[in-house]
Amino acid sequence: MAINVKDPQFGAKGDGTVDDSAAIQSAITYAKSLPTRATIYFPPGYYFIGSSINLTNSNGIWLVGDGGSYLNTVIVGNTGSRPMFDFSGSSYSGCENFTFLYSSGSSVLTPSVIGVQFALTNNGGLNCGIKKCYFQLDDNASANGGLGTIGLINIRSEEFFIHECLIRANTPIILSYAANIAVTGVNFTASSAYQTLASGTGSMGVVSINGTSLQCLQNRQPAMILAGTNSINFQGYLARVTAGIGTNETAVLCTISTTNLKIHATIESFSRMVQIGENSGFENCELDIIASNATAPTTELINVTNSIVVGLRARIAQPIPSERNRFVIYHSPSAGGTQQASGYVMNSEITCFTTPNNQFIISQNLLRRSTNVIFNTPTPFEKRNGRIKLLTNNTIFAGVVGSLSSINIFRFKEALQPASAISSGFYRILFNGIIRAGGYGSGKAATLSFEAQIVTNQYYSGSSDPISTTVVVLDQNVGDPSYLNINGILLGLTFNSGVGSVTLTPRVTGSGIGEPVYYEGFVELQSDFFINDPIPLE
Repeated sequence: MAINVKDPQFGAKGDGTVDDSAAIQSAITYAKSLPTRATIYFPPGYYFIGSSINLTNSNGIWLVGDGGSYLNTVIVGNTGSRPMFDFSGSSYSGCENFTFLYSSGSSVLTPSVIGVQFALTNNGGLNCGIKKCYFQLDDNASANGGLGTIGLINIRSEEFFIHECLIRANTPIILSYAANIAVTGVNFTASSAYQTLASGTGSMGVVSINGTSLQCLQNRQPAMILAGTNSINFQGYLARVTAGIGTNETAVLCTISTTNLKIHATIESFSRMVQIGENSGFENCELDIIASNATAPTTELINVTNSIVVGLRARIAQPIPSERNRFVIYHSPSAGGTQQASGYVMNSEITCFTTPNNQFIISQNLLRRSTNVIFNTPTPFEKRNGRIKLLTNNTIFAGVVGSLSSINIFRFKEALQPASAISSGFYRILFNGIIRAGGYGSGKAATLSFEAQIVTNQYYSGSSDPISTTVVVLDQNVGDPSYLNINGILLGLTFNSGVGSVTLTPRVTGSGIGEPVYYEGFVELQSDFFINDPIPLE
């Protein structure tokens, strides 16, 4: 059974002029009185509402517009600071096929600054949702305590969904574990004109946002604010309609501890994809993001300053080359770079094959505080048990017999932190490698396998001690030592412009002039600097 708000019994006009609030409310009251819940149908039209539609503390109230989401059934909101539709305390309820517009015109004094609200009360507030709706609110920086206009706000109404929607507002979506929204520079507490929202803090989770586009008006607020959420799945698009006013560059802001967030999205216009609130956690989250067309690509992509990150799986693509020279995951310097990072990362995997080199995959102070983390880049590496290990087996041509030269087999960014006088430390570089001589078709070859290490101390001034080198020949195989014979290797380490470079010189003798010589091996790097870790470059 469907109840039509334009039936004479209710009398909604849908002409964009007459206030239809009372007529719509009458249809809802009638639907609530039925022994079985009925769908409330809105034919095409512009429904001007001067007061918030009360859909609170009910079960099974479902509102349906006509046709698709765009300009078929339009709610024109003149409700001021109250939401156009208020579902606070309702369960198994929601709406679909609506356009939500703010009222405009010289005679209008109180255009709506909140689209739709869901919230938990003492009477309920679970299993609700919204689908195929379009929101177009105004740019109003001072509304809602500094949040600006809000498309949809949900306070602890769990097991919730948003499917196939387009939401345009200063802050398109807020999901929060408390009515008070704690964001820097904001003073806002959600409320309802009809019900008292659940007090204190609680769970805010099990939310599916699918096929949805969140588009901010100006650079004022993030597209999605998450406060104390768990089990949120987002699949869709985040961007800004306009980006000329304001300073915000964050697409998704997690104000406090976040668990089991999954984002599969293309994010445009914003420079920063995700910001984790300080002194909070980010646990078992997955980020599959295409970061593109940033208005000003000057920030890191993921900021975890002073946060605990555990079990993160981040896969970031940056298709535009000019936007790649920035950190993928970052912790800002602590105390001006004189102290260790307060946050850390563990049991995580960060993937970005478009980063120019490894110095942009993670900030060095955060790597220092990382444990059991894999970095999938063009030169992949991992940090486990306090050691950084390259995950590629480099093969490097060292010249030919009779014309051999020293080759660079490993480069790393120094851990030195000039801002601190307590940043001295050591480097221990371990190699496991092969020197092979002879071409594939020469019929003769020589092979030497070895392990080696280099140890040196480096001081905050930038000076370092003479290196100590140990080379252990593990095995050697040669068919004709008079033709080709590998006698050993020489290792060296130099520092220049903040980069350490390890060189290897193979010592090969014999009459096989012109035979090629190669180095093949992998590297581990151990260090103990107070603030930073070195980062392997190649």
